[in-house]
Amino acid sequence: MRCARVSRASATLLIATGVTVASAASAVAQTDRAPQPIVSEEIEPRVVGRRGTMSVGISGFADKFSSTEKVFATNYVAQVDVSRFITRRFAVRGGIVGTGRFGAGDSDDEALPVGSGAPSMQAAAGVSFYFTPQKLASFYLGGEYWAQLTQRVAGDNGSLVGVAGIHATLSSRASLFVQGGVGGRIARGDEGELLTRIVAQLGVRIKL
Repeated sequence: MRCARVSRASATLLIATGVTVASAASAVAQTDRAPQPIVSEEIEPRVVGRRGTMSVGISGFADKFSSTEKVFATNYVAQVDVSRFITRRFAVRGGIVGTGRFGAGDSDDEALPVGSGAPSMQAAAGVSFYFTPQKLASFYLGGEYWAQLTQRVAGDNGSLVGVAGIHATLSSRASLFVQGGVGGRIARGDEGELLTRIVAQLGVRIKL
């Protein structure tokens, strides 16, 4: 009788253990099949950019020409552009620029409406090298070409400007950038003088 009771107890224990193991295995299997929460940053990482990234930028800034022969007023500028990372670190950019006048310029009113420094529509294009574009923020250096479309004088071949700036993300799609640049008009002025150009820019970019 005692052996029978022990056998029954052992069988009961084995059955209970088997049920527990089966329940645990079923729970694990259900957990594996359950949908995992999707984190938006895994779909669109919060980085400045990567190869193929395109964005639209809107910015405002100040622009000023200077030379030894003429006094130029400072212009305010509004710009809309499109940029694209063509490699991991290089981005190309092109856009349309509209300029207006802050203050008085040369005392000769006849000279103000046309030429360098006059309020006008311009086209801009350039390329930038980003040091850490796969991070939240990146310093960059670049060069831009500006061509005056309206109020242009004969012999004006546009301007070349070297730029430096910082580009930082606000979210996975929006970012902020600040940049400054120094350059000059390709052609000399009427008196053979060099015309220097200084720009300061602040804007936002939205990834497409």
